[in-house]
Amino acid sequence: MKMICYCADDFALNDEISHAVCVLLKKNALQATSCMTQSPIWHKHANKLRALKAEINHPIEIGLHLNFTHYFDHSNFLYYPLNELMLRAWSRTLNKEKIRTSIIQQWELFVEALGTQPNFVDGHQHIHQFPVIREVLIDVLKEKNFNGWIRNLDHTISIHKYQFKSKTLEYLGAKKTLKLSQKNHFKTNTYFAGIYDFKNENYAALNYEWLKSAQNGLLIMCHPAAAQPKEFDEIQDARIDEYQYFNSEQFFRDCKTFNIELQPIGQML
Repeated sequence: MKMICYCADDFALNDEISHAVCVLLKKNALQATSCMTQSPIWHKHANKLRALKAEINHPIEIGLHLNFTHYFDHSNFLYYPLNELMLRAWSRTLNKEKIRTSIIQQWELFVEALGTQPNFVDGHQHIHQFPVIREVLIDVLKEKNFNGWIRNLDHTISIHKYQFKSKTLEYLGAKKTLKLSQKNHFKTNTYFAGIYDFKNENYAALNYEWLKSAQNGLLIMCHPAAAQPKEFDEIQDARIDEYQYFNSEQFFRDCKTFNIELQPIGQML
């Protein structure tokens, strides 16, 4: 029996994503979700998460999806286009105090809405592992007496055609983030999967390959949505494909084929 966890990113980005995540958490197709607390609909959907957690009798984990690269209209949160953030991070010209303030703002919005600290922390577009951000994040988590885990991309299980993308994400700070987490006694997931290009793929076939290569303690990132949102989302078609697969009996049959037990990462550490 191999224990693995599916985590949906981007909760509260829009209604369609949040609805899909709640449906899949309820049926234990997902075991975790990470939340965008800067979203104007965050509090509304956080209430749904609280109600869901009280309703179901299997464990789920709710995390903070740290964001610097998605712009929410009418917000005064710190924002950079991804390319600019990467340039500033690797040239170490990011303002540490501004990064710190943004992390704390996002943390406090999470705690305010859910009444507890996150079970885990990760990053939108994996920015939590970028230089400067990772160091400031670790300092904030130490101050907050964080007792959850941090997403680790250092041991990625990848499909052959996406090995380059997987390795690129590893090289963008995964090893240093893992070492920094270990040095400061923060837990992490052991293995990671879910990387592809969101284009014209048979998601069921992709997931079958990840399951075939699964190791105990694997975290699989996903991005389901129940329908197309009102505002354009560049990966909206892939999101719907993911949701349809996870909401099918085939998903559970595939898990059974590879002797998979679905559990939150925190239950494995």
